[in-house]
Amino acid sequence: MRRWLIAITMPLTLAWVVALAQTNGTKENPADEQRLVQTINAALARYWYEHQIKPAPPASDAEFLRRVYLDLTGNLPPEEVTRQFLADRSPDKQRKLIEQLLDSPDYAKWWATVWRIWLVGRDSRRAGVPGAIAALESWLQDKFAQNVPYDRWVYELLTATGRTDENGAATFFVKYEAKPEELAGAISRIFLGTQIQCAQCHDAFNDPRWKQTDFWSVAAYFARVRVRPVREQNRIVAFEVWDAPRGEAFMERNGQRQMVSPKFVLVNLTLPEEPLERRAAFATYLTHPQNRLFAQALVNRYWAYFFGHGLVHPIDDFRPENPPVIPEVLEKLTDDFIANGYDLKRLIRIIVSTRAYQLSCQAPSSKPNSPETFAQAQLRPLMPEQLFNAFLRATGVEEVLKERAPRLYEQLQQFMVRRFVVVFNTDEEPDVATFEQTIQQALMLMNNEQVQRAVRLAGGLPLFRALTDERSDEEHLNTLFLRFYCRYPTPDEQRVMLEHVRQFVAGTNRVPVLRGRRDIGLAMMAGNVPLPPKAQAFEDIAWALLNSGEFLFNH
Repeated sequence: MRRWLIAITMPLTLAWVVALAQTNGTKENPADEQRLVQTINAALARYWYEHQIKPAPPASDAEFLRRVYLDLTGNLPPEEVTRQFLADRSPDKQRKLIEQLLDSPDYAKWWATVWRIWLVGRDSRRAGVPGAIAALESWLQDKFAQNVPYDRWVYELLTATGRTDENGAATFFVKYEAKPEELAGAISRIFLGTQIQCAQCHDAFNDPRWKQTDFWSVAAYFARVRVRPVREQNRIVAFEVWDAPRGEAFMERNGQRQMVSPKFVLVNLTLPEEPLERRAAFATYLTHPQNRLFAQALVNRYWAYFFGHGLVHPIDDFRPENPPVIPEVLEKLTDDFIANGYDLKRLIRIIVSTRAYQLSCQAPSSKPNSPETFAQAQLRPLMPEQLFNAFLRATGVEEVLKERAPRLYEQLQQFMVRRFVVVFNTDEEPDVATFEQTIQQALMLMNNEQVQRAVRLAGGLPLFRALTDERSDEEHLNTLFLRFYCRYPTPDEQRVMLEHVRQFVAGTNRVPVLRGRRDIGLAMMAGNVPLPPKAQAFEDIAWALLNSGEFLFNH
């Protein structure tokens, strides 16, 4: 019961968060990037002025630090990084932080995960053997680590051949079982933000531009792709993707089966010479600089990732009847993206440097700004992978696993994250205005055995090793807040929390109190030895912080 008393005192409870959510390149930052950021800021300011929208105040250093870490690396900052950043008074510390994160291995690893989800989803059963997903992520991670231009690695992805354990990009075709109709729908949705799959059986009703013949003209580019299992000792160890010399696409229309030839109808382009290989021809059309929709869809997808809402929304609904909210922003970013060689890091630097990204999530008035105005940071539920990473880092479980089982760390992490994905994966791209936490999600964080162990003293988690030193209760509380929330507690939070510690210690005098660092350390490791009341009180606080809305959301 005492834990609930602490939890309800938190200023940003889950109920409050959900209610608010429902209301609605180069190493140095060059001058041209800054000019583009200023242009975007000006366009946003005009939009807010014209629509009488009052933007939220700027985010605090703590808010920005947590937000940009989660967005760029999928994890919380380490405690020591948070302390240093909050103490730093340099005027350019945000710019330096962004650059450091983009250059870190965590950036490449996280964005490989994000793109793997976008490309093949979270369900690995249709992607062949389990190692195929890891191979795809490894392939993507290498591209992001080298900052390979977006158009180049997409071309490589769509023309990939070979075994999945040798070329992870081939996993994309295994996921869709090399079915031309599935590939046509997925590729147009992912890379062009366009839904053409409705035209598979008849002329599309939602978008009269697409006829059934158009759909199958795109599908025909993939009619010769083949996938076969690779077996060793009667066991499938990989899949192989290759192109057959023959193969055509056929559609059923008016009771007749008609062959359809490949034709890039999505955008009107004329190439001097079309490659002979069909997939190479399609990839050439798709990534051509004159195919502006290819760049627009990516820019919009990234904008939606960072803001929880696209300039064109939904992100896969580009059509004349669904124009962008602020066309100038989309056009300027698209122009820059194409002109600078499809540089994804540059695009990210520009987006996270805008005024809109650096606004607070606190509403400027009694009525919150809606997501499509970009005048207030939206409360975005953490992706399952983000939540799991944050859980490991905040509690210190990450450090313990690496210390005690370094070789098994990756396997343990993959196993545990699957548990989080099953419980917290409500949608691959959740709408920030409609998120609702399920009972199963709440119960997992409150009662799951693994979660409970993570906030207990058993196992000697680094989070609680500090209790063996002579630091004050105030400093122990600071450590918890810095780890979980990336900020220091407010005076009211500090008063409530420390009062809980004092009352709990005073009310449990009959519990044997261990004295001395050695005894406390042994109790932490054993887990079944009576612990100091103070340690139990701080355990309650950690549990309350973990289960609050402030931890579960990116804001």
